[in-house]
Amino acid sequence: MANCPEEDLIRESVAALNAGDVEGYLARFSCDSLRWVSGLDTPLTLNDIRANLTLLTAAFDRLHLDEDLLFGARGHVCARWTLRGTHIGDYAGIAPTHREIAVKTCEVYAFAGATVSESWAYGDTTNLFDQLTKHP
Repeated sequence: MANCPEEDLIRESVAALNAGDVEGYLARFSCDSLRWVSGLDTPLTLNDIRANLTLLTAAFDRLHLDEDLLFGARGHVCARWTLRGTHIGDYAGIAPTHREIAVKTCEVYAFAGATVSESWAYGDTTNLFDQLTKHP
């Protein structure tokens, strides 16, 4: 079964992010794209996403978004991800812990042509902070 073109666009986008290229990741998103995140009252703008990804790539060594599952049809893609990395720099006021993280999320992307027009992220929004602050 062949991939739909939107699946390939998401994989290309994530490959850029995994290479440390935040702008390459965002190149597949429309400039007015919104990301709705479970637990937040207002959606994130592209600039919000850029700022957070820039902080993440600076604070986590070997930051990598692993594809657990990805499929698409009719202008939508659904992906289950695991974000991994080692906390080596300040992130959201948390000094480096040198802990490895594994944060699972699910994201649904809507497309307008060849760009992401909107996305919805689902997961435990506190999980990353729990992994950094709770003692084993």
